Amino acid sequence: MNAFRVDGEVAVVTGGTAGIGLAAARALLDAGARVVVCGRSEERGEKALAELDGGPDVSFCAADVTDEADVARLFASARSAYGPVSVLVNNAGPTDLLHGRDVDGPLGHVEPASFDRLMDRTVTAAYLPTRAALADMVEQRRGSIVAITSMAAAQAIPGFDVYATGKGALESMVRSVAGSYGHLSIRSNAVRVGRIAVDHGGGLKAAADAPEDPEAWREPRLPAAGRPEDIANAVLFLASPAGAYVNGVVLPVDGGVGVRSLMPWQTPRPEMTGTR
Repeated sequence: MNAFRVDGEVAVVTGGTAGIGLAAARALLDAGARVVVCGRSEERGEKALAELDGGPDVSFCAADVTDEADVARLFASARSAYGPVSVLVNNAGPTDLLHGRDVDGPLGHVEPASFDRLMDRTVTAAYLPTRAALADMVEQRRGSIVAITSMAAAQAIPGFDVYATGKGALESMVRSVAGSYGHLSIRSNAVRVGRIAVDHGGGLKAAADAPEDPEAWREPRLPAAGRPEDIANAVLFLASPAGAYVNGVVLPVDGGVGVRSLMPWQTPRPEMTGTR
């Protein structure tokens, strides 16, 4: 048996019409799942279905995952099309709100309405789908929930104080669900994302990193941006039998950005690492 197959599973992917969500939907579909892609735009949903080209095994449902009625309709649609949901990917997030730099910022400058809006799109957007999915998973006594979080949950990113707060809360929710439902064979994990080459305005863009510099070790730079597929591969692992013994884990998939040197003068010279 291929442990990375998810044949027979019914998956809901929120924020699934582009970028990481679309790549996760494709990975699950290619591995045998029947997938419901969720997004707020019908137009982007139709475009995503055309790109996935999965025939009857993939469908789209327009829904705002911060709205309880929309989430109920989303899961009713999934059950009607394919049966009880056994995999949930909580990918929908507030990235579109962050581009203008007028919603988030240093906490003392963030208005209460902006705080509420960001927390709604970061935490409520995962809580409502998780709550709906758990109804199916508890009845089946199995399931896998995977949340997409950010390195902002673990290290300060100045100017994104509320976003970081929300992602930290999301990781705590992931662990709490794992602890509360693990005995029912329901797993809850997260993928903590670093820099991914995604244009949130609509599609993938190439990473624009400088050519390799033989003296680059002297002044370490951020790792090259990853691809949505790098995150999708981790999602598939956590959703599949390959990850059956993984529960309550936040898996960093960040190219090593979480362990990069903050003190370049202490970075090992090439001859110290066995390279020339």
